[in-house]
Parts: sequence; C-alpha cells; structure tokens
Amino acid sequence: MPERKEVLRIGGMYCAACAVKIEAYVKKLNGVSECVANFGNNTVTVTYDDSRVERGEIKRMVSKAGYTVIEGDAKAIAEADRRNERRTRVDLAVAFVFALPLTVFAMGPMAGIDVPLYMGSAAGEPENLAYALVQLVLATAVVISGRRFYITGLPALARGEPDMNSLIALGTGTAYVYSICLTCEIWAGDAHAVHHLAYDSASMIIALVSIGKYIESRAKVRTNDAVTELMDLAPRTARVIRDGGEMEIPASDLRRGDVVLVRPGESIPADGRVAEGESSVDESMLTGEPMPVSKRGGDAVYGATVNGPGSLRVSVEHAGEDSVLFQIIGMIEGAQGTKAPIARLADRASAIFVPAVIAAAVITGLAWYLFGGVPGSDRLPHAVTMLVSVLVISCPCALGLATPLAIIMGTGKGAKYGVMFKSAAVLEASGSVDTVVLDKTGTITEGRPEVTDIHSPTMGPGELLAYAAAAESDSEHPIAAAVLRKAGAEGVSVPAHSGFESVTGNGVACTAGGREVVVGRSGLMESRGVDVSSLGEEYGRLASQAKTCVYVAVDGEPAGIIAVADPIKEHAGEAVSTLKGLGAMPVMVTGDNEATAKAVGASVGIDDVRFGALPQDKIAAVRGFQVRSRTVAMVGDGINDAPALTQANVGIAIGAGTDIAIGAADVVLMNDDVRSVPAALEIGRATMRNIKQNLFLAIVYNAICIPVAAGSLDILFGIVIDDLPMLAAAAMSCSSISVVANALRLGRFRPGALPEPEGRSA
Repeated sequence: MPERKEVLRIGGMYCAACAVKIEAYVKKLNGVSECVANFGNNTVTVTYDDSRVERGEIKRMVSKAGYTVIEGDAKAIAEADRRNERRTRVDLAVAFVFALPLTVFAMGPMAGIDVPLYMGSAAGEPENLAYALVQLVLATAVVISGRRFYITGLPALARGEPDMNSLIALGTGTAYVYSICLTCEIWAGDAHAVHHLAYDSASMIIALVSIGKYIESRAKVRTNDAVTELMDLAPRTARVIRDGGEMEIPASDLRRGDVVLVRPGESIPADGRVAEGESSVDESMLTGEPMPVSKRGGDAVYGATVNGPGSLRVSVEHAGEDSVLFQIIGMIEGAQGTKAPIARLADRASAIFVPAVIAAAVITGLAWYLFGGVPGSDRLPHAVTMLVSVLVISCPCALGLATPLAIIMGTGKGAKYGVMFKSAAVLEASGSVDTVVLDKTGTITEGRPEVTDIHSPTMGPGELLAYAAAAESDSEHPIAAAVLRKAGAEGVSVPAHSGFESVTGNGVACTAGGREVVVGRSGLMESRGVDVSSLGEEYGRLASQAKTCVYVAVDGEPAGIIAVADPIKEHAGEAVSTLKGLGAMPVMVTGDNEATAKAVGASVGIDDVRFGALPQDKIAAVRGFQVRSRTVAMVGDGINDAPALTQANVGIAIGAGTDIAIGAADVVLMNDDVRSVPAALEIGRATMRNIKQNLFLAIVYNAICIPVAAGSLDILFGIVIDDLPMLAAAAMSCSSISVVANALRLGRFRPGALPEPEGRSA
C-alpha cells in the first residue's frame, strides 16, 4: 500500500528546538517513515503507512510532545503567530525596562560609581539587605519575562538534548537562585555576601537573547501572511449559469462543467476555458508579465486572474484546491516544509558544552569537598562556592550574545542600505549563496512598458504621438498607458477625440481632430484596409530588438510605428557584474518570450537565460541548482515568483513588488535598485564572519576561565582567589564586552555594491 503524506498545522511552536522535539516524538511511531517539522510555517509534514498508524495516533503523539494540532487553514496559524509576536514584544520590553537599571545598580560600585544603599562589607547590614532586595525585585521581573527559556530549555536538558534555551535556563537559573541564597545570607548578617550577587548577569542574558526571539516571531508573522494573502486573491463568489438562469454561489461550490459568467474587471473564480465571449485577461499573478493576454473561445483561463474589458462565459475545469492558485499555495507551503534546516552554531556547541559544564561543576564541587585543602567545617560551603563559580563563569552570556548581537548589527546595517533581513537564518544563508536566479520583469527591467521609438515617414514624431495618444486615451491597456506617459513627458497637445472603439487583442480606433485614427496590430490594419507594407522593414528592425510595435494609421493611410519596451534598470548590468565578482553565478528565468529574454540577458551580461517559465518552471530551476549542492538566492517581485522565493535558500523580493512576494521572501529590498542584491550577499557574509569570531571568543573564554574557576591556580601555583563567584561574574561580563566590541565592528562595514546612503557615514 502506498504511503500517505499529510501536512499538520501545529500550535505552540516558539523556537527551532520545538521542531526538533516534535520530529523526535512522531518518529517513534511504528509506520511513520518521515517527519519534517517546520518552525517557519508551523507545520509538520508526516509520511506514514495508514495501515500501520492512524492519523489520530500522530495527533496524540504531537500532544504528548506538548503541542497541539490545529484543524483549520493557514489563517488560524497566522493569528496564533500574531498573538505570539505581541507576547514576545511585551516580554522583550519588560526585560529591558528592568535589566538596564539593574545592571547600572549592580555594576556601579565596581566601576567606581556611587549607588544608593550599597555599603560593601562595611557596617550597615540593613542597607546591604535593601541593596540586595532591590536587585531581587528587578531580576525577578526579568526572569518572568524570559519564562519561555525555562519552559523549553529545562525539559530539553532533562531529555539529554540541550539547546540554546537550555544554556540560558541553566546559566541564568543558577545565577538567580544562587543570588537568592546570598540574599538570605545578607539577611542573616553576612555583609560580605553582597559582593557575590549575580542578579544582573542573569537579567542581561535574558534581555539580550530575547531580541533574537522577537526577530524570529516577527519573521513568522510575515511568512504566514504570504499564504493567507494569496488565499485572499481567490474570489468568494461566482455567477454560475444553471437551468438557463444566472445565480450567485460560493466559489468553493463550483463543479467541473459549470459555466460561470465573468464581467469586465472581475476576477475569474476557477480554472477553465472560454465558452463564449472575447476579452483580455491580466495574468500577471501567474506570469509576472504586465501585458494582458487576449482570450477567445477555447482559450484557457485561470482562477484569480483579472478579466479585462469584455464579458466571458467560462466552462469550469478545475476549482478550489485543484486550481493553479491553490497549487501555488501548496508549492509555497511545500517549499517551506522541505527547506534544508540552517545550522545554528551556538546550538551545536551547546549540545556538547552544557553536559561538559555540568560535569565539570559537579566534579569540581566533589573534589573540593573530598580533597580540598580547607578546614573540615568549611569544606561544604567552599565546595558549593566552587561549584557555583564554575556554573556562573561558564554561564553562556558570551555564547548567547555571539549570534544576536551580530544579527542586530547585520540587520541594522542592511536596513541602512534598504536591505531588510527577516531572520538570523537568512543572514547565514545569504553569506554562502553561490547562485542567484533573477526574474526579469520588475527585477532586471522596470516592470512597466515605455515608448522607446517613434517612426513616421509622413509627419513629425510629436504629431504622430498626439494622434496615437488621442486614440489610446480611453484604453486601460499597458501600451496605452505608455503612450500617454510619453505624450505627457513630451508636452504633446492631444486633440479632442470621439467615437472610441476597442478591438480586443488588436488595438483601438477613434476620430481625433476630424481625422480617423487607428492604432494597433497588423490584423486590425488589414481589417480596416490599411496597407502597412511600406513600414515593414522598420517594424522588423524594431521587433528584432525585442520591442512591442503598433502601427498608427490616419485617414486610412499608414502614418508610422510606435515601439514599446520594458526598459532595463539603470544599474542592472553593474549588479550582475558585482555578483560575478562575488563568485555568485547569475541566472535569468522569465515568463517572457525567447527573443525578449535573450536580448535582456545579453544586455546585462547574463549567459544562462531561461524563458517561457511558469511558477512551476521557476521553482524547478531553483531545485535543479540545489540538487547540484549549490546555495541559491531567488530574486523576484511578482506572485508568480512566490513559490520559487520560498524554495530558494534565500528568497529576495524587490520592495516595489507584490505584498505576497514580499511576504514569501526572506529578504526584502526596500528600493528598486538591483545592486541591493549583491549588497545583501555581502552583508550576510560579513555578519557570518562576525558570528563565528564571536563564538570563537566565547569558547576560548570558557576554555580559559572554567579551569580558573575550578581552582586550578590554587592547585598548581598556590594562588588563592577570594570572592571567586564575584570575580567569576566579573570575568563573564568581560567576555560579554569582548563579544559586544567585536560585534560593533560591523558598524564600520560597507558593502561595495552600493554607494554610501546620502547624509550618513559608514
């Protein structure tokens, strides 16, 4: 019996560790051959033999792992993510509001700053107790705001699968509980214990790591919005012809063979073929091309595309989840669910680091208790002190800061140049991109046609343009818009006109200035008895340059040709050259025809050009490079690019593109400058270098400081360090400062692909 694959929507996933946990639990079921949990879109894709395991068992196992299966569409998940984003934002605000004053209050004496209540080891125990209690109150608020780290990190530690949350929970929890014990000692009269408080260390770890969690939650909201907005494109209702009459029904109730009426300007409710009528249809959501496509009897049309000026009767062939629109949605979700996981260096390190630290702390405590050279009555307190010193000095502050601080600097640098990264994973992937797949329309080109040539053997260019603009004044066709923009830019006076006539797919006609004007294709000219053979040579020359040409006839005589093309963006060639310099191979994949595609590719220096591509062809192109072990970035701006954007290792959306493309992408360019694409790769590479440097500093710090905290100086050289836990906390702070300083170096980084933003310094 063939296996069944099912996508379950999951509630309660708050971090990448959640996905790992769900996979581990579901894979325990006999009959499950594959399970891929995706934190990015809150789904679990399960492949299983339904003769050996039932869907209900899978749901129960997900529940056993601590999560819920949500029965509903992507909108339910999106709403849950919005609630989580709001909670994460509040937690982040609370953490910083309390952690910043706590840090100043606690670290001030060490920096020579007078702070209220601090009395040190001197007399004045009530003041010292108040000093400790103020820190306790502030730290408790921060710990509560970071409760998610304990809820997920401690169980992971108990399962023997420690992650970053485990490091945070263990380090901050130890510092917090140890500080509470010290507060009790201060209450009992030990003023000296005030030096050992580590509330501020626990608080700042939580506050700084919470930044990364908030970035993740925001990215998830935008990712799921891409799918829900795409679903909103589908018309809610349809006018169906049944029993000789017209009736309005929900579009979801359409069946194969139904005939629906689509009026001008309406969205087509389902895939099918034109049964009656002629019109032009805007299919840009599929092809990305702005030119409407002429439709007549027998031609295929697709759901959610927009009908033009004529009425159509469409025979339904595919409705609902069988339509091309829902196939695109499925491709987006499928690409998200199968995207290779991006390695998180800190989590990999923590898998080894946490057990090693715990073992080192326990061994240190036992060794000093059993063999320590201190009086017997002091052995237990001393052993506990040494154990806590190891845990505090190895508290993963530097390790926890290594990634989020670099990400903050990297994303901030990107924002300065109009490059918006959605997550840390995107920055990592951007740094290793070696293949860049670019859409044509709106990415390499401007995305709207413009008049490039005006040719007339019988009248001046301005006069020809004036007649053409008069005829196009009442048309909504993109060529008409281009002609009118050109007339406006040239200051041409457009004559009064009347008798406007639109011939679907062929052109327009009117009377302007008392003369009959016809603008359109050769078929329209032939039907009006206009011989355009004298213009054939010029028409062929312009058409060979991948330009769209229309004839203009005045009073039945050929007057000239107007050529229209989608102009190439100013810096497109420079961007392609920079990509090559970075070692990233540029590829152009477009829905346009061969001649236009190759002409555009040659003009900007792209050798690998693929044309006539539908959404499934674009996603196949991306996959083709990925199976050859290449790291692929996809750059696009249209709905038709969304599946490929999600399939790519890095999806990059042009800022002027559709909301759906922007939502589906990992990186959003807030301008139309295609040079931002190589700039994004440069910023990603610089950020990843910085993260690796930070991790190296954090690991080296622990390698040196843990043995010191364990008492190696005393054992080897007889050097006894008083107040070791306090010094451990100070050393931990120093390690954090080194990581912070290194991360701040990213502020001086400048991508070579883009000029420095005006009014700012690098």
